[in-house]
Amino acid sequence: MEHNKLMKEAARYKKWFERYSLNPFAYDINGRKYHYVIYHGSKTSDFKGYAIISLDGGPKSEYREAIFPLKLMSAAGHNIFNLAGPRSKVLPEYFKGVIDAVETHFSNDPTMREGNQLFKELMNLQVRFNNLFHEYKNYYDNDLLVKKEIIDHDIDYTLTVAAKLDLFQFKQGLILEKMDNHFSEFFQKVMKEKKVFSTESRQFIKGMQSSKDSFEQGMAEFTYERDIMHLSEEEQIELKKEHMIKTAEKLIQDREKQLRGPAAL
Repeated sequence: MEHNKLMKEAARYKKWFERYSLNPFAYDINGRKYHYVIYHGSKTSDFKGYAIISLDGGPKSEYREAIFPLKLMSAAGHNIFNLAGPRSKVLPEYFKGVIDAVETHFSNDPTMREGNQLFKELMNLQVRFNNLFHEYKNYYDNDLLVKKEIIDHDIDYTLTVAAKLDLFQFKQGLILEKMDNHFSEFFQKVMKEKKVFSTESRQFIKGMQSSKDSFEQGMAEFTYERDIMHLSEEEQIELKKEHMIKTAEKLIQDREKQLRGPAAL
C-alpha cells in the first residue's frame, strides 16, 4: 500500500513519455521518511531528472537535507552492483587452471615462474573482491531490502565497500600492466602450449587479451588511485570515501536544475 502511494507521489513530477524508478530505501529525518526517485527514458541510464518525495509532508528544509544521503547511497550502490557486480563473475578457478599448469610444466622456466607468481596475486585479489561483493550483496538482500530504510552507518559501510572494490580492481590493473610490460611471454606461452593448457584456460587468457583496450581505458581513469597508492590500504580507503563524498556533492550541484518536487529551489 505504501509503495503504491509513493509511486503515485513520484508520478506527480514525471514529464510526458518519461519513466521513473523509486529507490527502495527511505532516509529518516525527524521521524519523517524521504525517498529518492529518478526520471529517465526507456533505459535508466537515460537520466532526465530526480526528486525527493515523502508521504509525511515535512518542511522544504528536510527535503533538501535528504538529497545528499539518498543521492550518495544511490551512487555508491550503483558502483557496487552495476560496475563491480559483473566483475564478480570472474571465478578463482579461471586463474587456478593456468597456475597449476605452469607449476607442473614450467617449474624450470624463471620467466614463467615469475609471471605465475603475479598471476597468483591476481587470483588472490579476485578472491577478496568476490568475497566482499557477495558479503555486501547478502547484507543488501537480507538487511537493507528487509528494513527498507538506511541510516548513516549503512551509507558509510556502502562507501567503504565501494572504495575497497575499486582499489582491488586498481591493484589487479597494476599487476596486469606489469605482466604486459615485462612478462608478455607468459601469456604467449599459455596461448601456444595447447597440450599443456586447457581450452578453458586459453579462452580465459584470450578474453583478458581481447579486452586490452577497455582495460587501458579503465586504468587511465584511476588517476586518483595512482596519486594515493603510496599510502596504507586503510588511508587509501578513507581518502577514496572522501573523494566519493565530494563527487556526490558536485553532482548534486551540477544537477540542481534537474531536481523536481518539494526539494527543488
